[in-house]
Amino acid sequence: MKKREFGVAFDIGTTSIAASLIDLSNAETLQTVSAPNPQREWGADLLARVRFATTEEDGLKRLSDAVLDECNQMIASLCSFHQGAKISAITAAGNTVMTHILLRVSPAPLGKVPYKPAFKEARLLDANKAGIGADTGDKQSPNNIAPGATLYTLPTIGGFVGGDAAAVALALGLNKTDKRVLAIDLGTNSEILLSDRGTLSATSAAAGPAFEAGEIGCGMVAAPGAIEGVTIKDDIVELRVIGGTAPKGICGSGLVEAASELIKSGILDRHGRMVDPDEIENNLSAKIKSDGTENRFVFSITPAGEIALTQTDIRSLQVAKSAIRAGISILLRHAGLEDSEVDEIYIAGAFGSHLSVTPLAAIGLIEPEWIEKIEFVGDAALDGAILALSSERRDEVEKMAEEAKYLSLSGSAHFQRDFMKYMDF
Repeated sequence: MKKREFGVAFDIGTTSIAASLIDLSNAETLQTVSAPNPQREWGADLLARVRFATTEEDGLKRLSDAVLDECNQMIASLCSFHQGAKISAITAAGNTVMTHILLRVSPAPLGKVPYKPAFKEARLLDANKAGIGADTGDKQSPNNIAPGATLYTLPTIGGFVGGDAAAVALALGLNKTDKRVLAIDLGTNSEILLSDRGTLSATSAAAGPAFEAGEIGCGMVAAPGAIEGVTIKDDIVELRVIGGTAPKGICGSGLVEAASELIKSGILDRHGRMVDPDEIENNLSAKIKSDGTENRFVFSITPAGEIALTQTDIRSLQVAKSAIRAGISILLRHAGLEDSEVDEIYIAGAFGSHLSVTPLAAIGLIEPEWIEKIEFVGDAALDGAILALSSERRDEVEKMAEEAKYLSLSGSAHFQRDFMKYMDF
């Protein structure tokens, strides 16, 4: 009887990491786990990580060790569900900075104009020598790596459009479609892909961590206790909380739905300003509080304190959605396409798994005419990393990344103009 072989695919995001255990004989996903990216300790966004890696003593090593330790622990967790599993192949899809740090390559070139990566090509390495299954720090490494196991990192398309975007394109078949398709991977570094009947172009928008509830005062990951949905009807605020427990915070989907409902209820004006209590003539006025500096809307009061959204939180959401919408506009303009000519829109990332389309239109991330064209596709980057466990699909993704047109938004007057245009709700 042939011995079963296993693989692990990683989606290494700026804010969180996801991993799946795969039976290589039939490509079946056996288990998936996720965890916060421990590098957040040294900065929420990519440029903060680049600065730490290049200016702090042993900065690159500390960042690399942190993510490798986490990956090793996730492998141990995955294999605990399948005793005796030995991993022979590992793939990693990460944005450009995450991939550099994973492989202990200085991301210094990405910290300054013209933001060119030190390398773009896919890499195939000995997993143990790359730090997978090796002891990189304080935590014990898993004994689940087969001799000769390999680590494959997906190729970068250009600039900050990395292997995670290439993985999304592979998972969605953007090189094979005969339609005009937009794919948006919402995250701290949001990648935007446009396939014009198989011709691929891409850009990235430094949206910040708002869509993952990072740097939101009461923000938290989508875990039990997170407010994932908000409805305001007849002055009554109804909350949908993951796990049906008492609320502990608000996650990305909850943030978007909350903003949408606050707009509809007149709590937020079209410019994103949170009104004062005396401007509202209903019971919702009692939920608008102020610390003397800014207003906040209180959704729940718990023994641990208020769960609220502040004016600062709303501004963070506006900046994030405006950057992404401006990036979409740049891609469409470059391709000579109007909004109405887009046939399909995919929204990737765990963010969209509990969100309806209407709130995205309400905050201005998408055009109202796109509502019927949108499909949420979950963690497509992880799906692409799983596909890349196959050597045949690696050839495909490498060809796709090499042929894709990368558009940089840095210093673009068009981007700055569009960014300001789309700030309003």
